[in-house]
Amino acid sequence: MTTSNDETILAHYRQIAQTFGDSARSTMEDDFVREKEVEWILTYRNWLGRRSSRPLHILDVGCGNGYTLAKLCANAASDHVKGLDFSEELLDIAHARNLPNCELSRGDVRCLPFDDETFDYAYTERCLINILAAKEQIAAIREIGRVLKSGGDYLMIECFTDGLVNNNKARTDCGLQPIAEAYHNRYLEKETIFAAVHNCFEVIDLNEFGDDVTLRSNFLSSYYLTARVLYPALLHQTEVVRNSEVAKFFSFLPPMGNYSPIQAFVLRKI
Repeated sequence: MTTSNDETILAHYRQIAQTFGDSARSTMEDDFVREKEVEWILTYRNWLGRRSSRPLHILDVGCGNGYTLAKLCANAASDHVKGLDFSEELLDIAHARNLPNCELSRGDVRCLPFDDETFDYAYTERCLINILAAKEQIAAIREIGRVLKSGGDYLMIECFTDGLVNNNKARTDCGLQPIAEAYHNRYLEKETIFAAVHNCFEVIDLNEFGDDVTLRSNFLSSYYLTARVLYPALLHQTEVVRNSEVAKFFSFLPPMGNYSPIQAFVLRKI
């Protein structure tokens, strides 16, 4: 049985499927953001591969139209990959890709249709923000923990309130109106979320990856400050600017500060 919140989400992604099809811009119209998210997911999978010579069992929770899955399957052809999504329309597009070694199913992250301790690696790419109740977001993280093997890793690429607050403070400093959360999103409260799941996950210190700036929680911070604050201020416009050549140039800066709502964390199952 779906709730009114669920119907809101399903209607939104039905429209997304119709508008964007199998495009990379499905669910994320900013090309650079999507590129960096996928890079994080693939780089971390390769790091896991160096720890283990065997094929990995991987779960993409909220796989959408299968764009990231296609990149993953091409990158690690020997892995056993499963993708799950709530939207039938997006899943139909993912199915049409005919990805090798990849099984797709419709389901709800709050009640995953998989056995306990099935996967070595799971990730979400702005999936949990589509759950509009904080308690249900926490339940979803616990479900991901249930289906991970002991010591398995969950890469959480989600939107957090603190990054949005900081970005909006910078926009205010530049005379711009704040950016609100989308009507179909609920951003995560970092401290609340991590405290609620501390008995099943530990948050990994990403400094263990040394100088690799790909694997940083704030991997989009410098880009967001440029693309969502400095460039709009330069143009004297309040609308978000996506995919501009100016923002792309500054996107090569190393990540600094905390100015992006989209952040990445690795949670390891205890």
